[in-house]
Order: sequence, then C-alpha cells, then structure tokens
Amino acid sequence: MESESPQTPQSENGDITSRCGTAGTMTFLGDDPRPFTYVLNGFPFMPVPPSSLSTSWDVHVNDIKRMQIREDDMLICAYPKAGTHWLWEVCSMLLQGKAEYENRAKEELMIEFTNIDKLEKTPSPRILNSHLPFYMLPWQQLKEKKTKILYVYRNPKDSCVSYYHHLKAQVTTPIPELSFNEFCELYFFGKLPLDNYFWHMKQVTTFLLENPEVPVLTLSFEDMKKNPSENVKRLAKFLELDIEDKLCEDIAEACSFKNLKKGADLKRPWRDLKIGERKQPPPEFYRKGEIGDWKNYFTVAMSEKMDAVIKEQVEGLPYSFQYSN
Repeated sequence: MESESPQTPQSENGDITSRCGTAGTMTFLGDDPRPFTYVLNGFPFMPVPPSSLSTSWDVHVNDIKRMQIREDDMLICAYPKAGTHWLWEVCSMLLQGKAEYENRAKEELMIEFTNIDKLEKTPSPRILNSHLPFYMLPWQQLKEKKTKILYVYRNPKDSCVSYYHHLKAQVTTPIPELSFNEFCELYFFGKLPLDNYFWHMKQVTTFLLENPEVPVLTLSFEDMKKNPSENVKRLAKFLELDIEDKLCEDIAEACSFKNLKKGADLKRPWRDLKIGERKQPPPEFYRKGEIGDWKNYFTVAMSEKMDAVIKEQVEGLPYSFQYSN
C-alpha cells in the first residue's frame, strides 16, 4: 500500500522538502501525490512539520538531542491516543496544588512540536511529553539526571479507532480518504505517522529494562478511566508531592472525560491551523474516551485477525490490555 516517489510534491506553502528537511525520505500511498510520512532515521513523522515549528524535521530532531534536561523535569511517553492529555492535565494540577486548568495546552511542551528555544524559556517544573522514540530524545541526560518518566498505554483496538479519527483531520495527507479497514491495516501492519504502536511499546520497554535506575511509573488508560482517584494518588506519590486525598479526588473529577472536553475550550491556541489558503480543522483530542468503542468499528473477522497480530507482537512485554469496562 505504501510506495516511494522519486519526485517531491509541491505544497501550498512551497516546496515540502524545504520544510521537512533533506535527510529523510518522503513516502506516499499508492499514486496519491500527497506525502504520507517523512521518514527520518527510520522514524516516520507527520509529512509536514506543524506551523508551531520554525525549522525542518531533521534540524529539529538534532536540536532535541542537544536540549538541556533539568533536574526537576518530568517526561510523559506514549503512543498517540493512549491518554497523554489526561496524564498531562493531572500532573499540571498536582504541581499547581489545585484542581484548575492552566490556559496553555500540553502541545506547548510537546518536544517534537515545539521549538527548543521556547522549551528552554519555559519555567520549571516542565511536564515534557513526546511520542518520539528514546534515541531521538536527550536520553543520556534522562539517565544521568534520573528524570521521572510516566508511561501510559491503551488497548490497541481503541487506540486504533481514536487515532483514525484524529488523523482524518490531517488534510494534507491521503488519510482522510481511507476507510477504517484500510487504516487498520496500516496501523497493525504498516507505519503510520509517528510509527507503529507495538514498536513504540518495545522501544520504551527496552529503555526501561536497560536503565532500571530511572524512575518510571506505568499506567494504563483503562485503569485511569476505571479508578481515577486512586491513579491520581499514585501519581502524587510518584512525583513526591504531599497532596491531600480530597484534592486528588477533586483533580480526578476535574479531569474526567466530560470535564476535559470543557477544559479544552479554555486553552489558548497552540498553533496556527491555516495551511495555505485552507483552514485545517482543529485536531480531535477528546472524542469519546470510551473503553470498548472498537466494537463499533471492527468486524468479527477484523477483530480475530488483529487479535493474532497483537498476541504475536506483545509476547514478552509486561503489559496486559483491557478491552471492555
């Protein structure tokens, strides 16, 4: 389904290569002239950097590797649509000591989507977050400074459905025209923007096993959904914060899915969503937040096929998936 083209397509903003860089490779879907991913060092990025970045992907990744990690930084790692927003909002409220939303969005501290000079100007403590593999992060500093790492994962079927709806808003790629079945094949067998779900799990696991001295808290989306107050308390303890149980319960309520959707309206825009003369719809960060929504999209045959893939891919990994309430 995925093919490479020797030609570089033109975007409404000019030559795409000038925005993506020169070290990677453009990939396309079939004969569609629109870029599908920009592959750099084996990792597929979004085809065009967001307008929040003032540089190309290859330059930005080099900047990331050299960015300075502070003693009080924390890092949230996750594959897209696994619960990063929920976790970021909870951590933000815990650090503030109050169940109130701040006006900035988590994307302002998302490493791959924010200029390094802006991250460097962000006051401490910083709740950094990323979907990138560790080899593209300043991993040596993460080890040396024993940075607190939060890893959140979700059952891959619900994650697939959520990512499908999220990427359908990316009008510069062929993804909006894909059926769910076609997208599902890419999700489980190919490489979507920001890579393969299982590969991401494996590289996180490898880093953690090789660096046991780094403090890590692993959470599942489903556990957070079913037991929000208890997981907020776990987070507070992990972050070494002296927080009363009542505040943890208030934060859990403020970060319930229905309230997160309301809180999103309070955030200042984190990037200009105009692409040329077209306006791109805002990314869909809060759609349903349900456990088991995959049943509305997977046929029995698709589900059985992906069950076999999941079983093979997660063999030996220390994660268990929950597919229903």
